[in-house]
Amino acid sequence: MRPSVFLASALAALVAADSSSTTVGIVYPDWTILIPRYESTAASVAGINALATTYQIKCMDGADKLDCDIKTPWTIIQGPATASFTGVYTADASGKDGITVTREWKCDLKSYTESASCTVSYSASGTVDGTEYSTSTTTSNKNMPTDQLTTAGILVTGGIASFTASQATQTPSGAAAGPFKAMVTAAPLGAAAAIAIAGML
Repeated sequence: MRPSVFLASALAALVAADSSSTTVGIVYPDWTILIPRYESTAASVAGINALATTYQIKCMDGADKLDCDIKTPWTIIQGPATASFTGVYTADASGKDGITVTREWKCDLKSYTESASCTVSYSASGTVDGTEYSTSTTTSNKNMPTDQLTTAGILVTGGIASFTASQATQTPSGAAAGPFKAMVTAAPLGAAAAIAIAGML
């Protein structure tokens, strides 16, 4: 499933889908890497302050392993001046076949009107139809135009109360929020404006 794409203004919406789940805006580099994708994923808030929100991505309860097989939670960090993802997962597992994929990306954000510095890497190895398979790549852009950043929504089902907790607006000592804050926030997207991305990464 491909991610739903939103305008930057949609990320400012504040209406949650309901009290038990919501959809939040994230930003990631708009580079196409053809790798196996998952459905049936959801996020929990693992940490939050004025500079960044950390999400852990897991399989939804009861998800079939063919739709989602995350043994170690993925991590997404989003904030005014940073965006990153780290994840290891198994894809296309069937019988003796299976591909293990490691994917990482990180962007240092300057401002919505300037640029970002992003690095994306992934590796995949395993067996497909009895044949050994292995591939890897790393791509960097130190001066990426912001129109190459994509905004999307991700379903959050845990730690939702953190969005309105006092620590959500606290800035760690010695740090300051960056100019990208107007585009990326921890605020939930309106239900009408966002559809959870089940197979985002």
